[in-house]
Amino acid sequence: MFAWYIGLNLAQAIIMVGIYSHFGFYSAPSFRTYWATEVIIMVAQTLASTELLHRALQGYPGIWQLTWRVIFSAIIVVTIRAWATANSTDQWGLWSAHIGYYLTFAIAFVFCLLLIRRYSILIDPVYKMLVGGFCFYSCGSIIADALMKSQYLKKFPAYAEVWNYSELWVFVITLVVWIVALRHPVRASSQAPSTPSGGAYEEIGPQVNARLRELNETLRKFFRKHVVES
Repeated sequence: MFAWYIGLNLAQAIIMVGIYSHFGFYSAPSFRTYWATEVIIMVAQTLASTELLHRALQGYPGIWQLTWRVIFSAIIVVTIRAWATANSTDQWGLWSAHIGYYLTFAIAFVFCLLLIRRYSILIDPVYKMLVGGFCFYSCGSIIADALMKSQYLKKFPAYAEVWNYSELWVFVITLVVWIVALRHPVRASSQAPSTPSGGAYEEIGPQVNARLRELNETLRKFFRKHVVES
């Protein structure tokens, strides 16, 4: 799914270059084409991001169940907001929903990275860099959208160009991070990354792992109980 997401992003860029060249940035066809293709991109990113988070947290099913429920709930809220806005006169509603979508995944990715660092979760460095790339892209998109709205309201004449270049550079930087990450093969499940060495880790490591297992087991029991009751 990750490869599909990258391919669809590149296809969208090629399509929009042609549309902008022919109709102009501010035209109605450009607006409709952008949002039509953006919906497809967002669906692809949702699938690719969720798959990546699942791979990163596959050893901790309880934590993963909490993560995907939070993401799913947030996406429903954002979707309802976007649908309501599409049938109203709020010209910034779609952009607000767009920011909300990326904010959802920014929080999810930051949560995942903090969890990995806090509990020293041993995941493949490739997955860690891919998660970091998605996190940077989500945060960059939020900043670009917020900046565009701010510049538009302040009557800044080149707000569209600033937004275009901001989105472009955020994606290029993210793409470079992913290319560097994917130059290295992903380890097989049996080849876990090596644990840190040293007396400090040998003393603290077992305690941290025990707390992580306790958290994972608590979440598993909680979700299993609710599934049985429903």
